[in-house]
Amino acid sequence: MTLKKILISLVVVFVLFMAYVSKPDDKTCMEVAVKAAWGNLTPEKHKFPEYYEQFMDLNYTNVVINDYLFFKHVKYKVANDEKSIAIAAFKRFFYT
Repeated sequence: MTLKKILISLVVVFVLFMAYVSKPDDKTCMEVAVKAAWGNLTPEKHKFPEYYEQFMDLNYTNVVINDYLFFKHVKYKVANDEKSIAIAAFKRFFYT
């Protein structure tokens, strides 16, 4: 192997390792999905914490998180259909 191929392989392995280590946790994914689905109707977390917790408890059951090795696919259930909200990787959310 040439040095160029070895360096490219190391970079790819490093990026995949960082993606695996930096996946957001499920609670963060659920909060992002509910906020994306409900928009401005979501109570503010720090202004009304009791309403926020009640609102999230009601809507957490509609969130579907597919946890793959290097990223998470976050969906929100509406009736019998699942709408894709975001792809989560590198501690970020890439909205679809």
